[in-house]
Amino acid sequence: MQKRLLFLICFILLFCGCNQKRELVIEGVIEQNKTELISIHYPKTGIEKLDKEISTYISNTRTNLEQYIKKNVYIEDIPELNIDYEYKVVGNRYSNIVLTTFFTSPLLAHPIHEIKTFVFDQKENKFLYLSDIAPINIGKIKTELLKQHQDCILLENLETTFQNPNALKFTFTDHSIRLYFSPYEIASGNCGIIKYEFPNTKFNILLEKDSIQNTSLLYQPNKKVLSPFKPTIALTFDDGPSKYTKEIVKLLNEYEANATFFILGNKVENYHDTLAYVLKSGNELGNHSYNHKKLTKLSSKELHNQIEMTNNIVKKTLNYDIRLLRPTYGATSGSLKSNIDMEIVLWNVDTQDWKLRNSKKIYEKALHDIKDGKIVLMHDIYKSTLESLKLLLPELKKRGYQIVTVSELKQIQEMRHEKK
Repeated sequence: MQKRLLFLICFILLFCGCNQKRELVIEGVIEQNKTELISIHYPKTGIEKLDKEISTYISNTRTNLEQYIKKNVYIEDIPELNIDYEYKVVGNRYSNIVLTTFFTSPLLAHPIHEIKTFVFDQKENKFLYLSDIAPINIGKIKTELLKQHQDCILLENLETTFQNPNALKFTFTDHSIRLYFSPYEIASGNCGIIKYEFPNTKFNILLEKDSIQNTSLLYQPNKKVLSPFKPTIALTFDDGPSKYTKEIVKLLNEYEANATFFILGNKVENYHDTLAYVLKSGNELGNHSYNHKKLTKLSSKELHNQIEMTNNIVKKTLNYDIRLLRPTYGATSGSLKSNIDMEIVLWNVDTQDWKLRNSKKIYEKALHDIKDGKIVLMHDIYKSTLESLKLLLPELKKRGYQIVTVSELKQIQEMRHEKK
């Protein structure tokens, strides 16, 4: 009887699973070594078939570029690989994913850009082609592309690309379809990535209405009494949010501690609830760029895009104004400082959690270096960092430390200055 009941429960869960909202995890790989800078972010949807294809593409891209890197010698500047994502579920059923690869090297005249898309039917458990979505007027699309990009379209490439419409890269919404073309695919490189979007209402597939969430809520940090007489440190976490961030905040709450989370803009929408919890618990958010490109290597326009995109999406999603910036890889320059109207925050204690990946070693490193008034660097994307905090927080509280945000540390330093 018990076995039958267990089987029935499993069957119900399996059968109903397609209608339940899957929890999305954003996987992140951020590395800095002597030969390369790597920042890769992509969604882990919980759909085995889709996740396998994404993982294979990421792995192959990284392997190919690392083989290129090994063939060359770099004296000063080093190559940078950045893979970013866009993710949207349409009609409560169709996963639309765009992966954008950016690779730059001092040996290349121009950066390499590449687009890869995945459109997946969760209910039927299969990938979709453009012809599955809607009837398409190929002739009209080619005419419009020629009109919009007449200075750089390569006619031979255009004709070759459209010979197999089902090989075209695309995503869709409930009212339009967007096509993507990597540089040199249908046009010369100076056109960059080409995106062509056209309205469409004649779908071959069934679309349900997406549920709309009200995210225009105002969250304010808790007010607490700060003492200028206690030893104080500011904990900071970079590269999140992640699946570990909420657990880290719960730990901070246990020890009446707060921190500053320097977040990536490309994760904000998918971690809205986590960030709301971060703010409700009295912590603050800082800007760590949109997708972790090295800011000092960008043009003025690209730099502002990285910063403003993150500020804007946090404002739109959480109604929160970010005032602090932590540059990626800790790299600053005179140009960066003059182009950014935000307070730049670095650190003076590096726990090296990004390198050690061992909770006890991270704990020992942090405890050895932490002193009153220091800003501590950690990363909320590693489980080992979460585990190290279970050792570090009680020990710091035992030693009488106030654990605060960067802004609160600044307030305490001002209070101490006034008392002199």
